[in-house]
Amino acid sequence: MDERIVFGEVTPVVPARDVAAALRFYVEKLGFTEAWRSGEPATDGVVRHGAVSVMFFACDDPKIAQWTAFRVRAAGVAQLYEHCRAQGIVHPNGALRETPWDTREFVVLDQDGVGITFWGPLA
Repeated sequence: MDERIVFGEVTPVVPARDVAAALRFYVEKLGFTEAWRSGEPATDGVVRHGAVSVMFFACDDPKIAQWTAFRVRAAGVAQLYEHCRAQGIVHPNGALRETPWDTREFVVLDQDGVGITFWGPLA
């Protein structure tokens, strides 16, 4: 591969049974800002927080969302964990932990069961 090729940011495209509810969840529970939505009712939309964007598309099949997951590198993982724990959105098996690959991470579930792992380096 050519060394001049450099990847930048990534935007996960996430299924949502109710796009407006998904946008609300990420704004109210995780502090994102709604960037846009289209349709009425909303058929797709985007939220942003810093360099992270998440795009949603309307999908009636709950199994697709439950099989969707993505990871977000974040500063202040311990503080974010406490915030998410207080919001009641931490995955039942997703408590804050230190990993053998030198990260501190935890998992939350959005309103449709999409798994979001927030992680940061230990050092």
